[in-house]
Amino acid sequence: MAASSPRGIFVSRERLLKSVLVFLTIWLASCGHSRIRPAAAAQSQNGLFFPLVDALNDGFSYAYAPSIILKNGTYHVFFCSKGWLNYPSWDAIRYTTSVDGKTWSIPKVMLQATAANGKDMAACDPSLVLFQGYYYLYYSSAVTTAPKTYQTVIQVARSTHIEGPYLTYTERHTWESTPRDPQVLIYPLIMHSNQPAGYGAGQQSVIVQNGKLLMWYTDDSILATGQPQVKTYMLESTDPVAWIPSAANATSLIGQASMDVKYDPSQSQFVMVRVEGEFTSSSYLARAYSIDGINWTVPQSVFPPAQFPSYTHDGGIAGDETGNLIAPHTLVGFGAPYDLNNVNNWAQWDLYGVWLDPP
Repeated sequence: MAASSPRGIFVSRERLLKSVLVFLTIWLASCGHSRIRPAAAAQSQNGLFFPLVDALNDGFSYAYAPSIILKNGTYHVFFCSKGWLNYPSWDAIRYTTSVDGKTWSIPKVMLQATAANGKDMAACDPSLVLFQGYYYLYYSSAVTTAPKTYQTVIQVARSTHIEGPYLTYTERHTWESTPRDPQVLIYPLIMHSNQPAGYGAGQQSVIVQNGKLLMWYTDDSILATGQPQVKTYMLESTDPVAWIPSAANATSLIGQASMDVKYDPSQSQFVMVRVEGEFTSSSYLARAYSIDGINWTVPQSVFPPAQFPSYTHDGGIAGDETGNLIAPHTLVGFGAPYDLNNVNNWAQWDLYGVWLDPP
């Protein structure tokens, strides 16, 4: 998500790739009714890819940026989609499940922004993790820094059950449903009220490791030669609502965004999945590895452009409730043009999946 979602982080991602006018057109559209679509209905150049969410026919225009958890044989998928509650709020987080990766439940709204007082503009980029008895749903929102100028921020909601309901953490240190004063956990390192304001801080991926919460997120607020420079930062915390951002926490990933991180206990290393060349005809799926979460290998292609759908973006990889990688067959989801039709129409995205090391 974010500051002017849906996304496009290079060259300020969402904001510079899509104007506020486009947002108004999308979010003012009326919502329809959801339905179930079997994965077998998907068509692709090699038959590997299958739909998780049919956003067009389900009535909410777009679906992308999945957070995927496998629990007791069921896939639980939280994803970014068009908002429905209050204009001018943007995205909402919806939720769907499947026991076989083929047939998915009717998506339902799990979290919605209010856009109250120029804050809480969106709910997008979900990252779900179980910590100390609660499911914490970290998500990207945005705040208004000047007229028609926004920056992404990170907020959180929680539930005692994976299927919800989720209550948002507030500035009053309470947990409530759709409050008008959600607490911002992470602001951009530098706030900008003039252009180029950039994207801000968001696209977080959170796991639990050795009793700590680990978060990777994108921040482009530190300018380089006057333009936003995309960096990935890693933070640690033992308190789900207390994080301390610092420029000193930058990782080796420069110019990367929209990654999802899991931990592979069999190899004692972190694994990152990301769609490279997002929103282009040369997009492809890649993986990278790290021992410490700071220093990463160069992302290597898993599905090269010739084998991967064009104009895809925002991948997510399945893990367990605490962020451990699922083996041997791992589900990866990503946003892609409707029916993989190779047309780059903005905000016309279904949520698709593919198996890594398929069964």
